Amino acid sequence: MSDHKKVSVIIPVYQVENYLERAVDSVLEQTLSEMEIILVDDGSEDTSPQICDRYAREYPDRIRVIHKENEGLGMARNTGVRAAVGEYIAFLDSDDTVEPEMYEELYERAVEENYDMVMCDVKIIYVEEDRSVVVSTYSSEEIDLSDYIANGNNITYSVNKLYSRRIWEENQYEKMLFEDIALIPSLITKYQHIGYVKKPFYNYYRRANTISTTFVGDMVDIVQAFRYFIDRSNPKYREEVVYNTAKQLYWNLTQSRVLFQADFIELLKEYKKDFLLNPYIQQDKKIQKILDFLDREVIPNTIICVHINRPIPEGYWNEIQEDFPNGKLISADQHYFPVDQLPETIQEALAQGRYAYAEEYYALKILYEEGGIVLCPEMRANLNLKKLRLNRIFFGFEDEEEMTAGCFGALREHYVIRALLDSYEEDHIYNKAFLPLRERIRDFLMIHFRLKVNGRNQLLKNEVQVYLPSVLAYDMKNGENCCKKVFHEIPEGYELVRDTVLKMWSDRLMENWNLYKRELNVKRPSGAKPIHGTHSLRSQQEIQQELEGRIQEVVDLYENSTCWKLTKPIRVLGKLFGK
Repeated sequence: MSDHKKVSVIIPVYQVENYLERAVDSVLEQTLSEMEIILVDDGSEDTSPQICDRYAREYPDRIRVIHKENEGLGMARNTGVRAAVGEYIAFLDSDDTVEPEMYEELYERAVEENYDMVMCDVKIIYVEEDRSVVVSTYSSEEIDLSDYIANGNNITYSVNKLYSRRIWEENQYEKMLFEDIALIPSLITKYQHIGYVKKPFYNYYRRANTISTTFVGDMVDIVQAFRYFIDRSNPKYREEVVYNTAKQLYWNLTQSRVLFQADFIELLKEYKKDFLLNPYIQQDKKIQKILDFLDREVIPNTIICVHINRPIPEGYWNEIQEDFPNGKLISADQHYFPVDQLPETIQEALAQGRYAYAEEYYALKILYEEGGIVLCPEMRANLNLKKLRLNRIFFGFEDEEEMTAGCFGALREHYVIRALLDSYEEDHIYNKAFLPLRERIRDFLMIHFRLKVNGRNQLLKNEVQVYLPSVLAYDMKNGENCCKKVFHEIPEGYELVRDTVLKMWSDRLMENWNLYKRELNVKRPSGAKPIHGTHSLRSQQEIQQELEGRIQEVVDLYENSTCWKLTKPIRVLGKLFGK
C-alpha cells in the first residue's frame, strides 16, 4: 500500500453484515485514485468482522481493517482517524453508499481552493416507504457561512463532507449518541473556509429500528450534544448557532422525540437569555413556538428510592440508569435522616420495626426537599416514566378504590407534599394506627381536590394529575405503562395482574361496547332491527351467547391491532397483593 493517499475513507462497522459489502463496493468504485479504505470493526458479533477481513485480503493495497472492542460510532471514527494517512479525511456509514464521483470531485474542489472542508448534497432513501428525496445542503455553491449556519441543511452530518487532515489533528468525537451534532456544526464555525459541490453524492438509507430512530435512555445525549454545539462554537456565530439549535429543538420537542420534552425544556431554560433575545427566532413565527415551553415547570430528573433495613434488589439501579442515564439517583436507608429530627410517630415506627411506614415518610421528605420521582424497591420503571416529569405533581390508582404509593412525583417544595408531611405531626388515626401512605394520599385528595375514587385519569384543580392503574401499577400492554409492581417471578412475556384490576378493565370494556352499540342504533335507518346491548330483556342463555360472541369480536379486533402486535399479551392473571 502506497504511503501517499489523497483521501482516507473511514467506515465504522458494527452488526451490518447485510449492508457492509454494498457500502465498501461503492468506495471501491470511486473514480479517484490514491485512496485508502479503513474498516473499523467496533466489536461486531455477526459476520461483519469476517467480511472486513475478506476485503482486506482481496484489496491489500486499498483496504485496512482494525478490530476493536465496542465503544460506539464516535470512538470507532476516532480510531480510524488515528490510523489514516490521507491528505483529506472522509466518513461513510456502513449501511450507506456514495456515488462513484464523490471523492474525486470533493477532493479536486478542496485542493483547488485549499478548503478546510468541502460538502455535497444528500439523497435520503426511505427504505420501508420505497421513496427518496434529495436534501440540498445550501442554496448557492458559494457559502455565506452566517447564512449557512442559520438556514442551511445537512450541517450535523459527518458523512457528506471531506475534511482537511489538520481538523482531525485538533478535534475528535465524544463517546455518546448524537456525536455528530456535538461536533460537526461547531467545526463549521471554526474552520470557515468551506467549499460546496451542489450534487447529491451521498446516499443515506433511513430505516426503522436504527440507533437514531429507536427510543433508548441514552438518547438524552442529544441534550448534551446541543449544549456542546452552543458552547464550543465560534462566538462570532453564536446567534446563528442558537437559531440552528432552536430549529432542531422545535422538531425534537414537537414531533421527533416528544418523550424527552422535559429534558429539552431544561436546556431551553439553561439558555433562556440566548433564545429570548435571538433576532432570527424573533422573525420566525414557527420556531418562536419553542419559547412557550419556557413557562413549563418540569419535575427534576431525580429518582428517589428508600429502603430501610433491606437491600435494593440486585440490578435495580442498573435498570434505572438505562432509562435515566443522566438522572440523579438518591438511595436512602435508615441513616439518611438523623432519627432525633423525625416526627415522634416515625421514631416510634422505626423502634417497632414498621419500616414500610417509615420508608413512606422518608420518601415524602426527600421528595419535598429535592423534587423528583419516588420509586419503591418493588417498582420497575421504564422509559415512559420520563413523560410524567411534565406534571407539577402526580399520583396514581392501584385499582378502582386504592391509590399507589409505589410511584409518585412532584416539583421541589410542592405544597401538597408539604401538607402530607405535616399530617405526620397530627394526632390522627393515620399515625396512631400506622396506616399506609396510599390511604393518606387518597383521603387528602378527596377532601382538598375532590378526587373521584373510580380508578380513572383525573386532573384535579389543574394541579394534581392522577393516573389510572395501567400507568403506575400494572402493564396492560396498551403502551401507556410507566412502571409496574414486581413481586413474583413470572415467565418472560407474561404479566401478573390483580383480579380487581382485571374486573375493572372488563367492566369498562363492556361499558365501551354498549356505548358503541347505542351509537350504532342512533345511526341505523328507521325500521331496522336494533342492536341490543348487554342489558336487553332476553333469556339468560341468549344474553350469555351474545356476550361471548361480542367478547370474541373485541378480542379479534384487539389481536389485529397494532398495539397487540407490538406487545406480548397478558396471559397470567392472579392476586398480586394480599389484603
